[in-house]
Amino acid sequence: MCVSNGDLANMRCLFLLWALLYLFFGSVAAAGTCCCAHRGDNKNAPENTLPAFELAVNKGAHQIEFDVQRTKDGRLIIMHDSRVDRTTDGSGKVGDMTFEEIRALDAGGWFSPGFAGVKVPTLEETLSVIPRTVLCNVHLKGDNKLGAEVAAAIAALDRLDHCFLACTLEQAREAKAVVPEIKICNMSRQGFNRALYVDSTIEYGAEFIQLSHANGMAGLAAFVGKLHEHGVTVNWFGASEEAPVRALVDAGIDYILTDDLDLCLAVVGEYGVKPLEHTEQGETAH
Repeated sequence: MCVSNGDLANMRCLFLLWALLYLFFGSVAAAGTCCCAHRGDNKNAPENTLPAFELAVNKGAHQIEFDVQRTKDGRLIIMHDSRVDRTTDGSGKVGDMTFEEIRALDAGGWFSPGFAGVKVPTLEETLSVIPRTVLCNVHLKGDNKLGAEVAAAIAALDRLDHCFLACTLEQAREAKAVVPEIKICNMSRQGFNRALYVDSTIEYGAEFIQLSHANGMAGLAAFVGKLHEHGVTVNWFGASEEAPVRALVDAGIDYILTDDLDLCLAVVGEYGVKPLEHTEQGETAH
């Protein structure tokens, strides 16, 4: 059989393309369904605090989700609610308080006396306790400009390799105008119409999507397959009981946001997914 140089070159290109596709999609399948600690290990420590993040890291969480807001004087802090009332001993809107005022609050005593005195952390402090081997799901709670501010902060801290923004597409555009390489999880859910949400995520080119129980499980595996075909990593909010975790594993979800990290890790462990083991900050034991 005679093969021209041009044919050989084309064959090499096709082989290389096949190999790259196999490595990418194969790695997604081989990795299996992993666990994301929602606001850290919030079952065993006060949510969105350094102890919750450190516990999640030590237990082997594959991804950690936390919420970022801006104080009155422009500092980036970690808190879910728009008010400090539920998770501190204070009262008031985050956006109406200075960093000094929020820093003076007790963010742990409400959870248990053993955490009394824990402070509301900054974005920088949070990233300092999370190794680069753990994905950071950075959920933006604020206006569109917050996207640019948080993206710039992550870039300045040299953490673009393992952080992505969970945000609206408007916030994403603001972020990418400042830091084009920032990764995005599309949270513009198109009125919770799953088909529209999936299509808009693919069209935008977001690296992640966050599906949820709001739309149920019907047809989920097909949506996950479509997203994987376009290179989109699929997060799911949320599951903290054994049966739904198993169903999400079967559907091919990549990361489950959970309020029971121990349970999630135990269940996915039965499918061969091991907790991350860290030798020191930023390194994973093999």
